[in-house]
Amino acid sequence: MKKLLLAVSLILMTSFVNAQYLVSATELLSKNGSQIKNILNYWGWETDTMTFNGAVMYKITYNTTDVFGEPTVASGALFVPLISCDTLPFVSYQHGTEFEKIAVPSNTYGYTTGLFFSGNGYIATMPDYLGMGDNPGLHPYVHWESEATASIDLIRAAREYLNDILLIRDNNQLFIVGYSQGGHATMAIHKYITVNNLQNEFNVIASAPLSGVYPIYDVQWPEMFDEDSSYYAAEFLPYGMASYQMVYGNLYDNYDEYYDPPYDSIIADWLISGIHTGYEWNQLIPDNFYDFMQDSVLDNIKSNPDHPWNVDMRENDLHNWIPQEPVRMLYCGMDSMAFPENSIMARDTMNAMGAPDVQAMDLDPNGTHETCFLCNIYYALEWFDSLAAPGIMVGISMPTDIKQHEISLYPNPFSLSITIEYELSKPSTADITIFNHLGQIVERISLGNSQPGIYQFVWKASRMPAGIYFVQVRAGQKATTRKIVKMR
Repeated sequence: MKKLLLAVSLILMTSFVNAQYLVSATELLSKNGSQIKNILNYWGWETDTMTFNGAVMYKITYNTTDVFGEPTVASGALFVPLISCDTLPFVSYQHGTEFEKIAVPSNTYGYTTGLFFSGNGYIATMPDYLGMGDNPGLHPYVHWESEATASIDLIRAAREYLNDILLIRDNNQLFIVGYSQGGHATMAIHKYITVNNLQNEFNVIASAPLSGVYPIYDVQWPEMFDEDSSYYAAEFLPYGMASYQMVYGNLYDNYDEYYDPPYDSIIADWLISGIHTGYEWNQLIPDNFYDFMQDSVLDNIKSNPDHPWNVDMRENDLHNWIPQEPVRMLYCGMDSMAFPENSIMARDTMNAMGAPDVQAMDLDPNGTHETCFLCNIYYALEWFDSLAAPGIMVGISMPTDIKQHEISLYPNPFSLSITIEYELSKPSTADITIFNHLGQIVERISLGNSQPGIYQFVWKASRMPAGIYFVQVRAGQKATTRKIVKMR
């Protein structure tokens, strides 16, 4: 018994020992299809025409690098569909602006989007980003390279957990999508994979940057100063300036060089603490930039194209590269936060440079940044579905002398019970052991000495939580392990 548990535990935990990126994985919740539908409906999603499978959500901590290339540990979320497919398409979803460090996917903030994609049959990851969740320090807000590396390294860590622990492989189809800041991050991931020649590792099928900012210097910044230098989300400016000061170190030495009192000290305290919500920031910062910033600083930025802030913004523009895969920049016509001209200029620039399939699409001419999310995300899923290969139903077994056809598992996935059928070709001692995804034994049945023949055992699992389990049938010194999925 101890040897058996040790053997399977070693098999299931190998990736944690040898993993290059994965640090830990913790199951947060498991929902069946009906529960996912109810959750989405509660939050205002329209799902009447949709049918969902179940999904399991995990918190992933993983190795990555900070903005200076130094090793650090970050966090994010992984969603795994509860369907009997061993290869599935992969979605990376990037969330929008958050000021509060705990307001991240790995703490179940915004987890409805992960359930939406995973409930539709996609493995899904949602990065927290650097400086958020479990990662220390200030969030490098709208810094394209760290948005990309934090997201890409989460995919790598998730693959290690999927391949080595859950025995699931993605089908080498990667779809990238994100809203608002996540639109910028989505474009950043796609660009990073392209310019660093990572297409063999990350086969991007398509990307959908949603209501994001791409030509920050040429579009977003001047639009924010249109008419009266007022912008209803002016809190984004000190967030971005603190980010670029941290990364590039070329803006200021002290906050009072850029901000009027008392905002200089409050902004410094709030950025360091990371405990204030976006709503609190919005209430703190006046809409007019001149009401909280040094007038001379703003005037210098507006008059000098080579001001460090302008240089930093151009460094993080994402419209001036050539995607080889399809891109759909989706937006709404009355968005006054991430202006539609971002998508339009990015499309025109990329197409002029020779991109084969880049489009900018206004899904609702009357929609705002606050109302545009759902129509964007529905379109993205429908578009991804038209390009995705279906999941492949293949039973994966660990190395063994028993042939796979000697074991049948049905129904799989299952809800209340599953029949385990196996065949012995010669007299042998036999036993069946069922493990959860952590390698812990949840049931073991010793069958003693058995004669050649076909045997059946029904595992009644109505009290077990939904999730991924493993059935190991051992006959003498031979063993076969197969994956099963409990739906509810």
